[in-house]
Amino acid sequence: MNAYFTRLYEYNAWANDLFSQVLLTNKLSSHKALDLFSHIGNAQIIWFHRVTQLEGKVPKVFETFELIEAIDLVRISGELWLDLVKSKADFEEEIEYQNSKGDSFQSNISDIIIHVANHGTHHRGQIATLLRQENIAPPASDFIFFSRA
Repeated sequence: MNAYFTRLYEYNAWANDLFSQVLLTNKLSSHKALDLFSHIGNAQIIWFHRVTQLEGKVPKVFETFELIEAIDLVRISGELWLDLVKSKADFEEEIEYQNSKGDSFQSNISDIIIHVANHGTHHRGQIATLLRQENIAPPASDFIFFSRA
């Protein structure tokens, strides 16, 4: 599983970097793409803290950052996930956590790992739609493009 999850998070970092570059080099009339990109980073760090039981301040789920801060958060939290999946031994370990509403849940780590990566893909798709609405070509970020690179 380490190899599979490592590849998944290498893809996640690659795709996030593509979107970072497009967001950096284009002026958007709407803040929605930045809201969503910030949300990707927020979710990555929130879930990382849940899985590792790391103490400390985490952003709010829908907190929006300035572009450079959002890019840094997405990149750094992505690196944390990549390091975690490379070193994790037990992907079926169950963890208990609370969601942002305070509801308690229990999930295995492999489900969370898949969720976090899919969550980013979902929101990058939304950002791609927003870019198209502003006549900006979104990056080709499907997994197959990553695998060919």
